[in-house]
Order: sequence, then C-alpha cells, then structure tokens
Amino acid sequence: MTFIVDGHIDFAYESLEKQRDYTLPVAEIRRREPDNSDHQATVGWPELQKGKVGIVFCTVFLEPPAHRTGPKRIGTSYDTADECHRSVLTQLDFYHRWQEQHPEKFRLIRSKPELRETIEAWQEPTAGSPGQTCPVGLVILWEGAESLRDFSDLDEYYGRGMRIIGPVWEGGRWCGGAFVNTTRRFTPEGRELLSVMAEKRFVLDTAHMNTQSANEALDRYEGIVIASHCNCRALLKNPPNERHFADETIARLVERDGVMGVLPFNGFLDTEWNDGDPRSRVTLQTLSNHIDHICQIAGNSRHAAIGTDSDGGFGFPNIPEEMNDISDLQKLESILAERGYPQEDIGNIFHGNWCRILERAFQ
Repeated sequence: MTFIVDGHIDFAYESLEKQRDYTLPVAEIRRREPDNSDHQATVGWPELQKGKVGIVFCTVFLEPPAHRTGPKRIGTSYDTADECHRSVLTQLDFYHRWQEQHPEKFRLIRSKPELRETIEAWQEPTAGSPGQTCPVGLVILWEGAESLRDFSDLDEYYGRGMRIIGPVWEGGRWCGGAFVNTTRRFTPEGRELLSVMAEKRFVLDTAHMNTQSANEALDRYEGIVIASHCNCRALLKNPPNERHFADETIARLVERDGVMGVLPFNGFLDTEWNDGDPRSRVTLQTLSNHIDHICQIAGNSRHAAIGTDSDGGFGFPNIPEEMNDISDLQKLESILAERGYPQEDIGNIFHGNWCRILERAFQ
C-alpha cells in the first residue's frame, strides 16, 4: 500500500465540540454516539494506521456566530475577535496536548527535519501494520480566519505550529466566499492579509473562495497556494454555488504549482444526493473522476491529491459506496491503476504532491 497525506480533517473541533476520542477505533466512537445515524465517525487512530494515512492537515476551525445553533463554547466558537483568538489558542493547545499525551500516535510537524523523518517512517513497507505503527504527522491549518484579531497574532500562531491559512469559510471580511458575498473580490484589508501571510511564510488555502476571489488570490499571492478540499465544478450537475473549482481556477492553480485535494462527500460528488439515497449512486470511481479531471487539465499527476474533510459536517453513510471509514481510501489505488495510472503517478496523488508543498513550506 502507498501511504497517504490527507489535506483536511477537523480533529480539534470534532474532539472538543462532540467529545470524540480519535485515539479509539471507529466502531467504538460510533458505539458511543448511538443517536448519530447520518454523520457517523469515519476516522479513528487504528483506521489511520490501517489506511496508511501518515500525515494530516489538521484544522483549527471555529463555528461562526451566524451559524451557531447551540451555546457558545470558547474553543469551538466565538462572538468577538478576542474570543476568536482564545478559541484558536485552545485548538492549538489541543494539538500540542495530543502530542504530549500520545507521542506514539501523533506528532506535530513544524520543521523540515520533522517532515522528512515522518515521511521516511511512513515510506517503510510495513509502516502502519500491526506491530509497526507510526505516529500520524499533524500539519496545522486554520480554516476560516474571518475574525482574526490582529495581524500580529499570526506570529504567535506560527510559533505554535500553524503553517497553512484558509482565510475563508463563509466569506465577507477578506473576500467573497462560495456561499456569502459570492460576487465580491478581495477587499483592501484582504489584500493586506495576503501580503502579511506571504511575508510570514504561510501557505494560502483557497478552498471556500468564490471564483473571482480564488482567481485573484492565485494571481496576487506571492507564497505557496493550495486548495485543501475542493472538487471539480465541471463534473457536477447544476452546481448550486461556487464551492468547487471551475476549470479556469484549477488551471491557474496548476500554473502556480499548487495542489488540490478532492473530498469523498457524496453531496459534493452528486449535487442531487440526499441523506438516505442508495449508496450505490456514488462510488470511489466517481471520486477518481475528479482526480483524473485535475490531471487532464494539468497534463500530469503533480497537482491532484486527497483532502477528505472526513467527519467535518458529514460522515458515514454519506460517503462513497465502497467506504466504511478512512482506511478504505486505499481502494483508490487499484481504481487509478485500472484507469492507466502508473505507480509513480498514484504515489504523487496519494502523498507526493502534498509532500512537495510541505517541503517548500517548511524552513
């Protein structure tokens, strides 16, 4: 099996908000949530090992005030910029505590030596197998920085291990999003944010931006650019918004040597999907179509990757038919091979492309 880098999982939010323990097997997490039938967990530490998911872009995600349905909890939500700052630090502390309490299971990646050591460990043929488990490397990504208190806070966040920032989840302050202010480009303050982020060497995640904003970011940003979890709009029937990238944006991302992670959420692979529909409607072959579409635009395999967003607003059974949990991503290897992808290309898609981005990002 080829080891995988996953470009997007909301570990801290799901752990703090839902009290999920991701050190447990998926079956045990589901057993502890008997009333959760539509969004069951798909990630557990044993399944990460079984699926050789060796590095994860783990997010700092906070529920915006306008979307909060329950009580405000510092750590997962906020009302003010000061509360946002406290909640960001709470999630950063969560990842540091994970590493301290479970060093055999998780390790933060903050430097090039730590990155290379993690990659080398997971490239061992027996890595992840029983008796040969490896710590999962964690690269911290802030998803939705709309309530950043002050640009100077980014220095503290960087010092605590944050390396990637997606300015937009909903959209508005910095630029338009896929769901809100959908015709807005970057604001003057948003352009200043891009300059500050580039100066501080953050990777820019363009996911959740509308087309105009994403294209402007790809034209303007002087640092490294990615789309951590997006699918291809051209393959979707009557897409209701700009959450997924148009071909012109994918082509521009390729020109910037960026990478785009596809996600296995049925609603993002079939726009007519509804909870309870037959799982046979969406398969891993459907997901592979999006990988192939990126590769066809690029003319090579150097820009497609995986960014599952597993458990982030969806879970089992709303994932492709062949999947019970994240370990089943390994089934993509034979599907891509049947489509004519050689092992080198599969390695690029599974981990090589994200690793190339991280090699450039880490000092």
